[in-house]
Amino acid sequence: MPPSLSGRALRGGMIIGTAQLIRIGVQFCSVIALSRLLSPQDFGLVGCVTPVITFVGLFQDLGYGQAIVQRREISQDQISFIFWITAALGILCASVAAALSPAVAWFFHDSRLVLLTLCASASLLFGSLAAVPSGLLNRRMNYRGLAFTDASAAALALTSAIVSALLGARYWSLIIAAIVANSFTAAGYWTFARWKPGRPTRKFLDKDIGLFGANLTGFTFVNYFSRNLDNVLIGRRLGTAALGYYDRAFKLLSFPIQHLNAPLHSVMTPLLSRVQDDKPRFRAMFLRAAGQLTLFVVPAMAALVSVSDDFVVLAFGQRWAPVSPIFFYLGIVGMVQPLSNATGWILIAQGRTDVMFRLGIVTSLITVGSFFCGLHFGGAVGLAAAYALVEAFLKAPIQYSVLHRVGPVTAGDLCGLEIPLLLSGGFTLATVTLVLRGILAMHGVSLILSAILISFGSAIFITAVRPQGREVLHETVMLFRRLLR
Repeated sequence: MPPSLSGRALRGGMIIGTAQLIRIGVQFCSVIALSRLLSPQDFGLVGCVTPVITFVGLFQDLGYGQAIVQRREISQDQISFIFWITAALGILCASVAAALSPAVAWFFHDSRLVLLTLCASASLLFGSLAAVPSGLLNRRMNYRGLAFTDASAAALALTSAIVSALLGARYWSLIIAAIVANSFTAAGYWTFARWKPGRPTRKFLDKDIGLFGANLTGFTFVNYFSRNLDNVLIGRRLGTAALGYYDRAFKLLSFPIQHLNAPLHSVMTPLLSRVQDDKPRFRAMFLRAAGQLTLFVVPAMAALVSVSDDFVVLAFGQRWAPVSPIFFYLGIVGMVQPLSNATGWILIAQGRTDVMFRLGIVTSLITVGSFFCGLHFGGAVGLAAAYALVEAFLKAPIQYSVLHRVGPVTAGDLCGLEIPLLLSGGFTLATVTLVLRGILAMHGVSLILSAILISFGSAIFITAVRPQGREVLHETVMLFRRLLR
């Protein structure tokens, strides 16, 4: 990697990483604080609206924001055209979501969802307005602007949610927080992008940008079902209380993964796009970043899975105890998913959203099937268990085999990153269950801290056994040294 590009990658990673640590801390406080201020029914009501807003939002930029990042060359006229298209799409999507509000209330048998859906639809317009400045900031690698905006938006959202909940807004506090976060994010991106669109014209985008965006939107569309149908099924069949329990388990485990994957995507996609023709460099850059991601996330997830009962009661309180078994199985998903998500960097950076779309169809169908089977036989817990089973033993192998054919990263590279850490996770679970719980009868904070130490200790040890793993450890140590200077 050229020194300038390497330096920008490191600086960008440090800036984004610092901001994301702030966001993770804020979100973690949000999950815990709001779980004590609001009821499962409150989260369940908003959980009924979220899949609808997410679904309509799939079409708010048609993947053109990512096209700005991936393209080697893109003109001012093309960027302006993308802005006017995405702005129009934002208005259209917000209008469609608002029009669907009576149907949402009818489907979930709750009239309160009409007004909730109407208000939540405003976030779609803000998302569309943020697409172009976000793409420009990523293309220019302006990580300071991205980091400051994202961290500040998270802090403002938490503050508004807590204040609203304390004032008695109940489930409305979650909608208020989302609108505050989305509006501030859009304003922040525009401020740092320092860009103005040209006048609307009738000039169309070229074929390559159109196909890139269409395939990426297609992937996002099918992937939506594997990320949101679980909420719809649980809310429809089991009610808002059950959905509230599931939502808390999912949020507690997913927000660290989302808030790590999103900034890494922002850093790695433009970097990999710059070197997409240099395959050895492309592979080396991906493996270093993905290695550090999995070294951080997999042991953390393994520790939480092994102490799920104690951690849920400590974080949420005793009334949220039904979350624990759901949390356990979704934690297994959290051990596998970070690397699966990272494979998207490879396809987007190489412009292979066509492969991404076809792969998304297959994996989404598998996930949807697991939801129906799991829910039928075991309710919300059965759904989470089935999800974990197919994620680890079916979806991940399919993804890795497809990536192997596309290259330059092989299935062996991906398995070499993940399998040792999964083995260390199994060791952590066995040690906590048999020794810490069984022999030493530990519980509470001491059990949780001990599990974290065992998990990261075993992960570092098993990583250090392989030469590739030692390179990842060396890169991680160097990164921390730079952060401490």
